[in-house]
Amino acid sequence: MKKIFLLLLTFSVALFACKKETQLEEDLDDIKSYIKARNINAEKTNNIYYEVVKEGTGEECEAGDTVAFKFKMCKLNKPDSIMSSSLDKALTYILPATIPDFSVDSDICLPGFQIGITKMKEGGISRFYVPSSYAFGSTKIGGEEYVNLIYEVELCEIKHYDTRH
Repeated sequence: MKKIFLLLLTFSVALFACKKETQLEEDLDDIKSYIKARNINAEKTNNIYYEVVKEGTGEECEAGDTVAFKFKMCKLNKPDSIMSSSLDKALTYILPATIPDFSVDSDICLPGFQIGITKMKEGGISRFYVPSSYAFGSTKIGGEEYVNLIYEVELCEIKHYDTRH
């Protein structure tokens, strides 16, 4: 009886070890394929990829800073179809004290955005390639679940948080 139990236990462990990849792994594979197919020079940080389109000047922004930015956002699988944008007027946002903050209730400043913008300098333009778990997760966007995003962001201004208060 012990042999049968051990055999079943071994089989169960082997079966679960061969399970499907996690959603994050699938998303990152899709993003890597997209980047490679288009010869994009992007770096990975905290599970998002970012591409510097135009280098800014000065220091990078940090948690707690107030940032003014313009952006456009699209789906990775439909990069020519803009989902949301603010190209005419800069938006202002206070970065959370902890990045990424998954509790932030915002359709624009999702965790992937928070991570990406901290890699930018004032006046810079970057693209962030964001896996669904750092965006809207399983929430349906245009009828699709687990949507990977591309943000293109211009960081117009940084007001650094003053830690002396």
